[in-house]
Amino acid sequence: MKVLELSHRAVSQDSIEAKKCFACGGPATSGIGEHIIPKWLQNECRLFDERLTLLNGTQIPYRNLTVPCCVGCNTGFLSKLESSVQPIFHRGAVLSGEDRLALARWLSKILIGVLVKETGLMFDRSQPGHGSIVDPGFIEELRHCHFVLQSARKPTSFNCLHGEFPFSFYCYNISDYRNGHEFDLSTNVAGQSIAVRVGPLGAIFINDGGFQMHVGAKGPFELSGAELSEIQFREIAARVHYKAALRDATHFYLTVENEEKIQIEQLHVTSFSGYLPGSDELRIFRDWNEAELSYAMSTYMRVERSKIFDEETQTCRTSLLLPRPFDD
Repeated sequence: MKVLELSHRAVSQDSIEAKKCFACGGPATSGIGEHIIPKWLQNECRLFDERLTLLNGTQIPYRNLTVPCCVGCNTGFLSKLESSVQPIFHRGAVLSGEDRLALARWLSKILIGVLVKETGLMFDRSQPGHGSIVDPGFIEELRHCHFVLQSARKPTSFNCLHGEFPFSFYCYNISDYRNGHEFDLSTNVAGQSIAVRVGPLGAIFINDGGFQMHVGAKGPFELSGAELSEIQFREIAARVHYKAALRDATHFYLTVENEEKIQIEQLHVTSFSGYLPGSDELRIFRDWNEAELSYAMSTYMRVERSKIFDEETQTCRTSLLLPRPFDD
């Protein structure tokens, strides 16, 4: 099967409900499957007994964060993907477009993997009628994100409207992280964004076709590539996650695949809301709201909202213009 066919099969509701391989939609192995957070990372950051908070508020140990996967995908392109990102995190720097693409694929895998895991867990175990945390049909909304991951299977070329790749990506250097705080993970399901920090390197991926790069190639406060503290990285992530949830447009693609390679071209943009008032410019994002942002910042930064939001001016304070204005 071609890569496009594998990807479409994998995200189908039938495949998710049948617990088929999350990467190709084929029969999964009878083993534990794919570790969403790989073992090498769990070892290095001592994550086996740490827990991830799911969308329903429950927590799951990282060691149990696995999804159905076949042997071919697990030991094939997914293994190669892990091998490609491990040295990037070890050196703590993103040096090339190939590095960015490798990290984007890897972050896509984690975002998809977490959501697939939640399709197999009850929202409330005492009330099975409420269904799973994530509806299996929702994974089909991640088709493009899944294809970013799948592009690791075969040489892929991109012709995009907003940059080099059909997604937004920012990275940051974390210079003063504390021992025992080497890892940080946050997501926004509505915006299809994920932020991960491993030691001195933080990376944020947004499955938006590159819209955030279009309006800000270096992200909030033009800080992509800059040196941040832990709390500053969390604020950057909060702002990017919130912006991702405001997306109000989508792209149309032309994809051509043969036996040797894949070619992806972004053709045009369609806005869900149409044009900006009094303008011939398409609306890409809904209006920014500082009060809404303050709740996102409070959650992602783990800081009381009263420390972030100024009720009088209805604006958010920021840690990104000063060394460290909030207590972590």
